[in-house]
Amino acid sequence: MVAFGKKLKDRQIQEWQGYYINYKLMKKKVKQYDNQIKAGSLDRRHVLKDFSRMLDNQIERIVLFMLEQQGVLASRISELNKQQESLQEQPDISKIIELRESYRDVGRDLLKLLFFVEINAIGLRKILKKFDKRFGYRFTDYYVKTRANHPYSQLQQVFKHVGLGAVVGAISRNLADLQDRQGSYLSIYDQPSLPLQDSVVDSLQAAVDRLSHSTNFLNFLAQHALIMQEEFPTPVEEQVDDQRYHFMSLILNLANTFLYMVNTYIIVPTADDYSMSLGAAATVCGIVIGAMAVAQIFSSVYFSAWSNRSYFRPLVFSSIVLFVGNIMYALAYDLKSIPVLLIGRIFCG
Repeated sequence: MVAFGKKLKDRQIQEWQGYYINYKLMKKKVKQYDNQIKAGSLDRRHVLKDFSRMLDNQIERIVLFMLEQQGVLASRISELNKQQESLQEQPDISKIIELRESYRDVGRDLLKLLFFVEINAIGLRKILKKFDKRFGYRFTDYYVKTRANHPYSQLQQVFKHVGLGAVVGAISRNLADLQDRQGSYLSIYDQPSLPLQDSVVDSLQAAVDRLSHSTNFLNFLAQHALIMQEEFPTPVEEQVDDQRYHFMSLILNLANTFLYMVNTYIIVPTADDYSMSLGAAATVCGIVIGAMAVAQIFSSVYFSAWSNRSYFRPLVFSSIVLFVGNIMYALAYDLKSIPVLLIGRIFCG
């Protein structure tokens, strides 16, 4: 399993590396606090104060960089707006197309900034969760509530992202306006159809939705102390793999269900006749049926623990074992072997 810190680093934008939350440093600090508390050299109050100060510094660096980038994007949009106004007096189709592409470039840079904020929000909630888990405090609840409700809150910038929304709105509106204007200067023979909405705008809206989902943890926690599971934003190419992964899981799940129903509706009603055909008493069918139930007592605990770490692998393993168990149950007839039959039933369990 790849460590969270490595995932975080792999998803960072290279030229902005110095502005991300330093998850590795903070994780190291949490471990250091733990050792010092156990040694008796630190008390709880000092740990909370020091960690709060460190978080404040991390968030401040993130927010100031985000605001700086917002300002750069806003300046670029303002400059493009001036060019757009001049086109109203002297329309030029080639300049309109060029201007649309310039807005798209700003949109692509805004996507990078949205991704930056999202990654930092995930890193923040992960380190808060780790701190609470290590020390058993409700520090996350305290920290988010006190920072979110402060009049000069920088944390609000992370999960409200009002400024980013305004930039998204400006890009979307201007692209739509230029698209309408471009369409009015073209005949149906020049360009039969224009897309209803620019692909960059679609990407921006999807990124904003993802960011809202990621920062809901912080937003809700400030009101209800709700804890949610962390997830990284998924690149487009990984989404295809996820769909294939879920389809494979569905097939395995259905196969498991089918084999289990075979055991329930075919094997159980005929267990007494099957036992007698192998030379055993009819009462042995009780052991045959019960062997699977006994095995399930242990396997349910084991698979529950395993599936907390991975869902796909235990599903594959259980499918294989269930298949082997049914094969052994069938082979017991040719081998005239009660032990093979019982082992097959245990495997099925």
